Amino acid sequence: MPHELVIALTVVLMLLGLAGSFLPMLPGSPLILAGAALYAWHTGFTVVGWTDLIVLAVLALAGQGLDYAASALGAKRYGGSTWGMIGACIGGALGLITANIIGLIVGSFAGAVVCELVKGSELKASMKVGYGTLVGFLCGALGKVMIAITMVGYFILQVWR
Repeated sequence: MPHELVIALTVVLMLLGLAGSFLPMLPGSPLILAGAALYAWHTGFTVVGWTDLIVLAVLALAGQGLDYAASALGAKRYGGSTWGMIGACIGGALGLITANIIGLIVGSFAGAVVCELVKGSELKASMKVGYGTLVGFLCGALGKVMIAITMVGYFILQVWR
């Protein structure tokens, strides 16, 4: 495979990974890891080695774990249930499809509220869960973006050293 093609694919995977750190439809940190692994394989693991890939894999796992934990903790802290989390995921996905990032935020909140209401919660409690889910989602997104930037930065340092 030509070196230029590998570099282009690596850059595309890393850019998609950065985008995926705040868009739920793309697995952000795994895409960054895939880009690094492709480059490592192409260079015979001499520029980016196995140790570097392990470091990036640990960061990728931390990013994925943070994604789930932050939203769940936000919802639970404000009295949410599994219903609220499911609603937030469905609402966020529908919102993203229909209205981009604003739709993602509004949809997550609305989905959590609607599902909590369907479950039988009072309106005030449902709104509180929606707020908690939103706060958790935003905190998780911020953490994922920071981890994604760290992963890309680490990779670039390894390539340029």
